[in-house]
Amino acid sequence: MKLGIPFKLFLFGLSALEVVTAGPRNVFTELYRPQFHYSPAENWMNDPNGLVYDDGVYHLYYQYNPGGANWGALSWGHATSKDLTHWTEHPVALRARGFPDNVTEMYFSGTVVIDEKNTSGFGRKGKAPWVAMYTSFYPTEQVLPSGRHVRAGQQAQSIAYSLDKGMTWTTYDAANPVIPEPPAPYQDQYLEFRDPGVFWHDKTHQWIAAVSIAKLHKIVIYTSRDLKHWELASEFGPVNAVGGVWECPNIFPLPLDGSNEKWVLLLSLNPGGPPGTVGSGTQYFIGDFNGTTFTADANSIYDNTGPKDSVIFEDFEGERTFAARGWTATGNFTGASPAKGTLAGQNPVTGFLGEQLVNTFLNGDATTGTLTSPAFEISHKYINFLVGGGSNNETAVRLIVQGQTLRTSVGANSEALSWQTWDVSTLQGKRAVIEIIDNATGGWGHINVDQISFSDTRATHTVANWVDWGPDFYAALGFNGLPRDQRTIIAWMNNWQYAGVIPTDPWRSATAIPRRLALKSIDGKAVLIQEPAEKWKAITNGGQVSTFRRVDGVRELGRIGKALQIELTFANRAAISPIENAEFGITVAATKDYAHETRVGYDFSTQEVFVDRTRSGDVSFDSTFAGVYRAPLAPAADGTVSLQIFVDWSSVEVFGGEGEATITSQIFPSQDAVYGRLFSTGGKTSDVKMRVKKVDSTWRR
Repeated sequence: MKLGIPFKLFLFGLSALEVVTAGPRNVFTELYRPQFHYSPAENWMNDPNGLVYDDGVYHLYYQYNPGGANWGALSWGHATSKDLTHWTEHPVALRARGFPDNVTEMYFSGTVVIDEKNTSGFGRKGKAPWVAMYTSFYPTEQVLPSGRHVRAGQQAQSIAYSLDKGMTWTTYDAANPVIPEPPAPYQDQYLEFRDPGVFWHDKTHQWIAAVSIAKLHKIVIYTSRDLKHWELASEFGPVNAVGGVWECPNIFPLPLDGSNEKWVLLLSLNPGGPPGTVGSGTQYFIGDFNGTTFTADANSIYDNTGPKDSVIFEDFEGERTFAARGWTATGNFTGASPAKGTLAGQNPVTGFLGEQLVNTFLNGDATTGTLTSPAFEISHKYINFLVGGGSNNETAVRLIVQGQTLRTSVGANSEALSWQTWDVSTLQGKRAVIEIIDNATGGWGHINVDQISFSDTRATHTVANWVDWGPDFYAALGFNGLPRDQRTIIAWMNNWQYAGVIPTDPWRSATAIPRRLALKSIDGKAVLIQEPAEKWKAITNGGQVSTFRRVDGVRELGRIGKALQIELTFANRAAISPIENAEFGITVAATKDYAHETRVGYDFSTQEVFVDRTRSGDVSFDSTFAGVYRAPLAPAADGTVSLQIFVDWSSVEVFGGEGEATITSQIFPSQDAVYGRLFSTGGKTSDVKMRVKKVDSTWRR
């Protein structure tokens, strides 16, 4: 078909209102099919796009491959909902140009706005146009219908409009792309320039677009009066987490403590996600926006230097061998010294401090041995250090007291170092040594350690404000069209580390639970609070509250099901065993013999909520998938800890406290993994209250 100007995108084989329903092959009961998370009937999906609310309907667009279950031919899929719970899948909204045989343009991530004032001039007969702004990706060098010349691989920002509330779209081929390349002096970044986040700014009466220059960790902010012509206003970054490319910026206001307005900038990055994860993550900044410039609050920025009251035990600086420092070396570390220079993948935010560190990659991963510190008396509440490298116990840092290993920490299969803290308050006055071991010879068979210190305040292993501390929460985007105090986001529930190989068929990927956001002051700092936004009363049943005065060891719950909403509240534990990890929680998605299980719980010694998916079912498709993920969570003022846990057929999402700590994790358990039990290690947990509700499938109407 010859392209006209403008070019109308036609939908083939389905009318605009036809619902894609499950056929013989797709009945939405396949193994791992989410029952209360949105997933397309078939094929690949990734980032949410163009979230918009209008006339009682939520519109979800998303990155979609109409040709298969792998990344490719990126288009915009489309689904709608009236309650953020039950979704109807519609025909492809923006189909890759030239699909399937000769794709010349893909439609990457972006946003949709409703142009109520018709500033764009696209409106007709009093109808306010919907305008989508997205990244055009051009696989080949070409001359566009607008006459613009683009290079192979170029990413640029384009627009399309709809006059039927987002069901069909017309691309603006007369002038696309409307932002063809990055601004000076960053024009050489045209291969990594993407993901416009667009909104209307009331005070300055103009449109704002935040676009990522991905590899430079910069957000450039543009302004426009008509959505067609854009002027550069400012830039933001780099700061905080910069371990991977920055993507999917989203700027919006939120009331703080229900009154004063603050602004939030959401940013996704890959890799370089939260500590303990590999691959993708989403961070946020709190600050102010004046119509041209976003300015982050000072306490929203991290310097990663550790506690201010630190007493340095060993920083590995200076021209001395390990032996000269008083450390005992064995194996390949005999006669060795700390490593100098920069590790691959390091940067000023996630890297080591100073110029030297322990890096056991001396003879590649074949290097093995131990390093044992001089003996010392435990004098403070916490021992802190930076650690990276392998995630198995063969590459680890250990605290040894009277011949017993009482604490162990590992890396996250990443060269990047992050803070780890041991609570040793019950061990004060005892003699101890720190041992660094490397007994692994393949894979991530090395460990990196730096800046061992003692303190009475906990080191934060936070280099960013993480929206979610799990491995599977990415590209979060908010709905335009909602009041500012009803800001609701949806994220892609996957991770670029293994997104293409998760064992699902005939679809690949789902969205996380929609979340309502708020800002609350906690310890003098504005913190993002998240609340699950689905209509749970419409899809949950059962769930009497069970109370347990004490739980010691294991308490069997029997068959609890595969799709669950769990509420768990318990008292903080006063005494902590120095030998056994002091943990309480619930095991879900377990087989009857507990050979496969997912553990969700709370670590009293570190004050962290965690999800352990190391034995969660199929973990074979990626060597980094099995892991334990943690989020900081202080007990409430009355000493209690509260967790909301949502278990679906292939995921676990945890909301801790008031929603200040969340963890999202995919799991792939067997069909018969329907058992559960409570566990309490290192002591008794008291005043336990639990409610388990079964969640009905949202696919069965």
